[in-house]
Amino acid sequence: MVKRSASSEAGSPPKRRRRSSTTSLKEISTLSHAAKEYGPEWNDWPAPIQAMEEARGFIRDIVINKRSVLIVPDKDADGLSAGTILYQTLIHMNHPPSLISVHHLTKGNNVHSDFERNTMDISGAEKVIVLDQGSRPGRSIVPPLPDQKVKRVLVIDHHWSDEWPEGSQVLTACKSSPIATAALLTYLLLRDLHPKVYEEEAWRAVVGVIGDLGTTVPKWGTAPWPGELGVVFKRLGSKAFSEAVSGINAPRRTAEYNVPKAWDIMLNARTPTDLASNAFLKLCKMDVSDETTKWARTPPRFSKDGRVAVCTVHTGFQIHPVIATRWSGTLGRKSSKLLMVMCANTGFHADQRVSFSCRIAANLRSLPEGQQPNLIALLNEYADNIPGFKERVGGDYARGHKEATGGIIAKAEYDLLLEEMGVPQPGATVKSEAGVVNSPSPKKSKAKIIDPKQAGGGLDKFFKVKPKLETKVE
Repeated sequence: MVKRSASSEAGSPPKRRRRSSTTSLKEISTLSHAAKEYGPEWNDWPAPIQAMEEARGFIRDIVINKRSVLIVPDKDADGLSAGTILYQTLIHMNHPPSLISVHHLTKGNNVHSDFERNTMDISGAEKVIVLDQGSRPGRSIVPPLPDQKVKRVLVIDHHWSDEWPEGSQVLTACKSSPIATAALLTYLLLRDLHPKVYEEEAWRAVVGVIGDLGTTVPKWGTAPWPGELGVVFKRLGSKAFSEAVSGINAPRRTAEYNVPKAWDIMLNARTPTDLASNAFLKLCKMDVSDETTKWARTPPRFSKDGRVAVCTVHTGFQIHPVIATRWSGTLGRKSSKLLMVMCANTGFHADQRVSFSCRIAANLRSLPEGQQPNLIALLNEYADNIPGFKERVGGDYARGHKEATGGIIAKAEYDLLLEEMGVPQPGATVKSEAGVVNSPSPKKSKAKIIDPKQAGGGLDKFFKVKPKLETKVE
């Protein structure tokens, strides 16, 4: 955990009318930003209005009472964008930098692990704000402070869940469709607390949105997407944003996992071009590209019922989400039964754990939201048939989004999951119900090359098969 210095002022987007200097921090708007722009039917977007106001109260309390605060952002473009928006907002509100600390999780850990919980607790921060770290039930993220009668933790998230850590105040976008990213949720939460949030930090929200959704899902200027962010996107350019996303995502994908440096770079950036042109981020992108190319030919194997395709890699790089997303485009066009593509990484953790990422078959993403398969439910369907499986894996299984989920489980449990799915071991030639012969051993197979051109890793950005593999990644 380290103290971070505030960045210098960012380049200002088009000027907006400033709030009167006499406006009290305690004043509360009765309409959400989306409702003001598009009508009262959007008053609970990007999250229920009451939860938004309560979260603003949490922030105001920190500033008014000069409380120490620990910011715990996720490692990707969306999480880092959300975290830096929050940090800079506190600075704009004249909160002393000496009272703001930032904690980045170690590789392979989550906020619920004993190590991370203890580290956050011993910081002594009066308030802890966790951003984009996923949502699950369980004990409190940090214990309450002695004699503290109000909640110590604010969770800002958009991952699907009906349950939350004990003792946490929660702001979630997961049930306000279309689901906003964590950065967009954070931006709209904080936007009206100070004029500079829009003037200097709006571009960070766009980076977070593109990081999770790509450039085509958000329809800026169409309900409920904020038109003002469309202005920012147009002024600064699609190319700059896409390159910024792939750059800021690269450090967390490398084996070195230098997320703190990525945070520092983003915190001190003034525009997305600063991220796109950063030398360190460019080197990380090259390393990730090389490693992705190395594993791009890994052949998938199909479950007995044809609903799941699984490929397995072994690397210290976090490239399994990228490979899962890419194969979902290639395989989705070949099988009418395929629902999910899973890429598992048996080398990401030093211990005997497997990280895996699951993506919906790309051809199914055009279906109405209610008709798309729920991958969390699909994983749980298989898990329910394995005695004691859910109790053993706990909350690290089938978390995230309905169309993009994953988990971290022991290798022995992963093997049981594949056995239940009916996924053959490498070298087998069992034919699945999908009508596709499962690939033999990777060393003996020439898998079709998947297209590496996918800007930013957005969930909507699936790819097409190309005759030649390029080196560009994300």
